Amino acid sequence: MCVKIIELIGNSTKSFEDAVADAVSTAAKSVRNITGVDVLGQTAVIENNKIAEFRVNVKIAFKIES
Repeated sequence: MCVKIIELIGNSTKSFEDAVADAVSTAAKSVRNITGVDVLGQTAVIENNKIAEFRVNVKIAFKIES
């Protein structure tokens, strides 16, 4: 089995968990056989002293078809 890894940034106005789900669902639109996700980092955009946007940097692994 051969696995390829891509790196993406997901975002959400709700939570870090939703930002990860955003990255996975975006990848799933063009990639099949996703096997895992690794969250490399989390950041947030602050506006008016509140979190306006949650961002996650992730690596997504998927099997390459032969």
